[in-house]
Amino acid sequence: MDFEKLILGIDIGTSSVKVSLLDSCTSKSVYAKSVPTIAKVNPSHQKGDEQDVVKILKAMKQCLKSPGKMMEKVKAIGICGQMHGIVFWDEKFVHNFWDTEFTSKTDKFVSNLYTWQDARTDFQFLAKLPKPHSHLKAYSGYGCNTIFWLKENQPEILSSFNQCGTIQDLIVSILCNQGKSVMSTHNAASWGYFNVTDCSWNIDILTEANFPVHLLPPVVQPGINVGTLYETIYHIPKGVVVGVALGDLQCSVIATLTTMTDAVINISTSAQVAFIAKEIEIQCDGVEYFPYFENHFLAVAASLNGGNVLDSFVRSVFSWVSALGLTITEDELWNRLLHLSTEENLTPLIVNPLIFGERHNPTTFGSLINVTNNNLTLSELFSGFCKGIINNLLKMMPREMLLKAGIQRIIGSGSVITKNHIIKKEIETCYNLPLSVTMSEDSAFGAALALLKNNPSLFN
Repeated sequence: MDFEKLILGIDIGTSSVKVSLLDSCTSKSVYAKSVPTIAKVNPSHQKGDEQDVVKILKAMKQCLKSPGKMMEKVKAIGICGQMHGIVFWDEKFVHNFWDTEFTSKTDKFVSNLYTWQDARTDFQFLAKLPKPHSHLKAYSGYGCNTIFWLKENQPEILSSFNQCGTIQDLIVSILCNQGKSVMSTHNAASWGYFNVTDCSWNIDILTEANFPVHLLPPVVQPGINVGTLYETIYHIPKGVVVGVALGDLQCSVIATLTTMTDAVINISTSAQVAFIAKEIEIQCDGVEYFPYFENHFLAVAASLNGGNVLDSFVRSVFSWVSALGLTITEDELWNRLLHLSTEENLTPLIVNPLIFGERHNPTTFGSLINVTNNNLTLSELFSGFCKGIINNLLKMMPREMLLKAGIQRIIGSGSVITKNHIIKKEIETCYNLPLSVTMSEDSAFGAALALLKNNPSLFN
């Protein structure tokens, strides 16, 4: 097929890099590719969660290489990625990126990525920090709090680099060959200590706390173009427009929702319930209002417990089986669990699945209730974990909140929902709203779509 104008979307996820090519005439995806990053490293702290940035960038290169000459038709690049996390770099890393074969062992110009799952800023440490001037709280794994911790415990990290941002901000800098970072409100709000109303960092509060405010990037609205591609790479023409990096959650929503009367439940590594709101309502524990597009907000209940809970359970079962000297593969185990009959799903066992805690309640963890002498079966435990994930979301964002916002339907997305009939059924039972499960386009597609919607003149 011949396409006149394509938009490239890139999503830097927790476990993979994805790209999507969107046809600007039809707003449809014409190509998609995903490459696992396999970037997790031993963290510098026992509660830390870090990833090797060089490995992430190699996965991105693999993705960009795969479409071949289709890339010649790309007119703009939209980028999004995992929010809250932070990476530090020296401008030399950006300026030399395309000319130097960086390796994890030899590169000294970029830090590891401290991800959103990093828990070194525990409850006791957070209690010492100043309160942000913002409707949004700042939790463990948020960029500004990670800087606070590094300043106190590993100051050499901060003194070794002169720039920082989310991983997607770094990639925008690399593509544009701009050493200095620029951030969207999506990503700035995800770091904490950012006032969405006046689009500014809490400079006074942070300065008084001896925070290195010189590291904070300037912030612009989502949809703004911050540069152009520095040179032709993988057939993408030099000079194509590059948009400011966006949040992966906002991009997954714009790729999924078509009307403000829909809410989305997305479950992949973590889990979220979200809907678009025109203004900030009174917030309750577990629900926050993040910047979206066109001056709207995204009301979000973002749980740390999603597909990662089921992964942990399956890994535990696999280790039990191996310890007994029995043989089964993880794929075979998953296949058995995902094809349980309806009768096997019926259980009085109640699983509270908070094995990773929650940002708004970091000291409460998981539990089992109604344990009897005959319901500790593999089937009932798995079913209980699946149902527990949805019931936890329901506690964070009750059905009544959706009805008050005028929500009439739920769109289910993410690999966990599309593959898991127990979870689908529990969403319908708990929320009692029509559920439409979609194999919708992902955040990479959403990043491209957001660029199209915000820059229609580029593609006329």
